[in-house]
Amino acid sequence: MKISKRLSICLKYTEGFNKLADIGTDHALLPINAITLGYVSSAQAIDNKQGPFVIAYSNVLKYELHDKIEVVLGDGINKIDSDVDCVVISGMGGSLVSDIILKDDKQNIKRFILQPNNDSNIVRKAIVEIGFHIVDELVFSDNHKTYDLIVADLGSVQYTDLEIEFGPINLKEKPYFFIQRIEKETAKLRNVLPNITTESRKKEILARLELLEEVNRWMESK
Repeated sequence: MKISKRLSICLKYTEGFNKLADIGTDHALLPINAITLGYVSSAQAIDNKQGPFVIAYSNVLKYELHDKIEVVLGDGINKIDSDVDCVVISGMGGSLVSDIILKDDKQNIKRFILQPNNDSNIVRKAIVEIGFHIVDELVFSDNHKTYDLIVADLGSVQYTDLEIEFGPINLKEKPYFFIQRIEKETAKLRNVLPNITTESRKKEILARLELLEEVNRWMESK
């Protein structure tokens, strides 16, 4: 079953785990591919909306995987089985992703594969709070949109404020789309700054520009 670049990037990080839970599964494309490719032995496809739940269930039946994929109508990780060791949450806002991973007991989860559509810094902060650490990060483009992917495994690590804001691996590896995003944001803020009349807003922009310059200095020094 063909899937988007965004989902295929999430998919590869599931390989080698026992049981996958895909929260907000939509059409169950991710767990179907993970099972078909032999990346995991079983999966749960979880969605809190009736429409996607029905489509996911139909797709699982279509590919005759009902003995390996359980389709669940529910919300968050409170619906996962105790033998789930890998969880994917993709295509949601960073605040919602953060709420989901903070809310319920993590049971025996060893890996989170998180693809927030925005506010990735909030997700990184939540990862630290639940005792996980970042093992990989990607900034990539799919269908003319830029996305973040954060892969976190069990085990606590402390990060600096700069690493939480921009990502420890992004800062270290300096991927193309990460640098491009920093450059675009810097240029945009510099362009709008002369037109800002509110003092408080001007201070916000100047503070953000200083932070972006700090990122550039940090990367140049490494």
